[in-house]
Amino acid sequence: MIKSMTGYAQTTFADQQFQMTLSVKTVNNRFLDINLRMNSALTPLEDRIKSYVSSRLSRGRVDLSLQLITQEKMENGNLAVNWSLARTYGRLLTELKEQMQLSGSLSVTDFLSLKDLFVYEEKALSEEALWTKLASALKRLFDGLQKMRVQEGKHLSADLVARLKTIQQGTDLIAQKVPKVVEAYQVRLKERIQKLTKGIEIDPARLAQEVAIMADRSDVSEELTRLGSHVKQFKTLFKETLPVGKKMEFLLQEMNREVNTIGSKSPDSEVSHLVVGIKAELEKIREQVQNIE
Repeated sequence: MIKSMTGYAQTTFADQQFQMTLSVKTVNNRFLDINLRMNSALTPLEDRIKSYVSSRLSRGRVDLSLQLITQEKMENGNLAVNWSLARTYGRLLTELKEQMQLSGSLSVTDFLSLKDLFVYEEKALSEEALWTKLASALKRLFDGLQKMRVQEGKHLSADLVARLKTIQQGTDLIAQKVPKVVEAYQVRLKERIQKLTKGIEIDPARLAQEVAIMADRSDVSEELTRLGSHVKQFKTLFKETLPVGKKMEFLLQEMNREVNTIGSKSPDSEVSHLVVGIKAELEKIREQVQNIE
């Protein structure tokens, strides 16, 4: 089953303690490249998160956003005085009073409006409890992502199957054309020799030798056999459950090599035209395979 490397999914989670918003976007990449954007509270779970992503995806660029909001903050933390800042404020206010010769004494009221004097100290969240909730949300998120990637993979499969069919048709036409190319060469060679020798009888054995040399040089039966084998192997990958993108890339390289050899061996213009058509289809397949996991 082919999976595309392109996909997007989003999910949310909420209970009395936490509210999470998770989103993931994936695009094609030769390797697995994981990029995280998340709250500092989730930093201790970074390795676990990346390990989970690696267990679900084999390659591609992954942009994963994890936003965590703690519910009912006052129950999960403490409001405290920033004593260091309070002492600094007290010293400066005392100096101000003395320098400006102000009357009266300092009171709590003078401090209440001062910035950052009171701070909220949030209790550290239980790492295991947080991971339990996050793991469940991650599973839903990546299940949704995989669903989209599989659906996109079906469209890619349909396109690849059609292009492989076109390549197979071109290969079959070349196989039918090659024997005729040799026969046509024999006729042309004989006519050319007769024209040059002005009707003088030539040695049939010598003519047959020249035709045999040409037939050997232009013999592409081995290349056609290997090309057909690569096409069959490529088709079997559609049924694989594991990622197949790299295997497809390798087979495409081998197919291109065989097609180039066929083109270089054949002196026939029709065969050359068929080779160009096959190479065009292989290039389009290569572009599609770049997006297959």
